[in-house]
Amino acid sequence: MDMKKANYIISFLTGISLAVLSGCSADDRTDILPDEGTVPVRLEIDGEGSYTRAPGDAGLSVNRVLILPFRKTDESLTNDPANFVPEYASARQYNFSSFPMVAAMLNLSAASTYQLVILGYNQSDYDFANQGSATRRFSIGSTATPATLANLYLQPVNAPVVPEFFSCIGTGYLKTTLVGQTFKPSQVDNVKGTLTRLVSGLTLQVTNVPGYVTSMTLSAEQLVTGINVTNGTPLTWQTAGDSGVKTLATKSPVSGTVTFNLYMMPTTSSRNTLLYLDVAYGTGFTERYTVKIADNAGVVSSNRITFDPNHWVQVNGDYSNINFGFTLSDNVNLDDNAWDGIQ
Repeated sequence: MDMKKANYIISFLTGISLAVLSGCSADDRTDILPDEGTVPVRLEIDGEGSYTRAPGDAGLSVNRVLILPFRKTDESLTNDPANFVPEYASARQYNFSSFPMVAAMLNLSAASTYQLVILGYNQSDYDFANQGSATRRFSIGSTATPATLANLYLQPVNAPVVPEFFSCIGTGYLKTTLVGQTFKPSQVDNVKGTLTRLVSGLTLQVTNVPGYVTSMTLSAEQLVTGINVTNGTPLTWQTAGDSGVKTLATKSPVSGTVTFNLYMMPTTSSRNTLLYLDVAYGTGFTERYTVKIADNAGVVSSNRITFDPNHWVQVNGDYSNINFGFTLSDNVNLDDNAWDGIQ
């Protein structure tokens, strides 16, 4: 696939529409509901189910959504993300087994300005109603107090084990007229959004591995540990001085080949990372090699890889070249169905 073309492919995963007070116009609602109190918002979810599956997986990746309203802190302030705080009491979580689905109501203040963040994930990975569950695979937190749209993040419980995250911000409309992603409930009669995958993918394969190699361990120079809920920007990370776990996975050769298939947290260019291979030999000796890859604009720079949301990086190498260099064979949008790695 042409690299430039792949970088510009937009993934449409699922549509979300909110119909506010069905059967009433915006003007009617203003007359019926003054600027105090709450406005019930009917939530309708529809989508193309095939785009909400992990690559190579027949099961839905997204079978639970969280609608999290962010309320503007001061109506006189700008619409900067830092000026919106989560209204947890108005949040709603819904489970479903297929698209389309219809899911109850939200109650929002008629006098307040909102942005609606929709998070998509798997039921086994997170439960908003039981956020302390020992089986959860990620948490929702913030880098500062108060939590805002700018600092709220998604964070894997175990940094190297990354579940799939999807998110979007709803866009409000009055009939077919665009209102925008920031609105009061009385200004819109429907809200639409498109969930997109926030995580990245990595496949690293080493071929012609000799029989005296017992295992290989893939590690990272630094790991992003938390990303912004809306755009995947890194908000927390591990650095070289941290004592946290940076090992991604350990594999033994199968028919002379070692293959790593992983989801990665997006790094953007600000947190791009080196990868290392620790090669274990039958004698009990282990040797570390840096995964060296030729520079590739926007993907590799000085052997550091940039992981962008919803993109998969594939790296291949022959064991005989392990100390010399690997090949970046592809960097594609995950929804091109070009990756059949994680199942």
